Parts: sequence; structure tokens; C-alpha cells
Amino acid sequence: MKTPIYQIINRMISLIPLGKDATYVQISKIVGGCRARMVGYATSAILQDSYIPWQRIINYKLGE
Repeated sequence: MKTPIYQIINRMISLIPLGKDATYVQISKIVGGCRARMVGYATSAILQDSYIPWQRIINYKLGE
């Protein structure tokens, strides 16, 4: 069962445009009320064949 915060995180991830990426920290700050680790947990729960572009979320060190 998906919790409401996971649904919000997934919604934010689905808004990332093609060719762009975001960090776990960026998503957590946009969503509010969660930390980067929770974004990681939410992305790990996404099915690989779903429409949510989970692969666009990167570690902050890769974003430098």
C-alpha cells in the first residue's frame, strides 16, 4: 500500500521533464515534510514498468 507521502513524491518525480534530472534532496525539499532517504524508499517501491521516471533521480554528488 502506498502512503500519501509516497504518492506525492511519485507525483513530483513524474513532473521531471525528459532530459532533466533531480536529486533526492531536491525532491524532498519540494515535497516538504520528508528527507532524501524517504524519497529513496519511495523510488525503490516504484515498479520498473510504471510510467514514473524513477531513473531521473540521482545522488546529489552526481549532480555537482
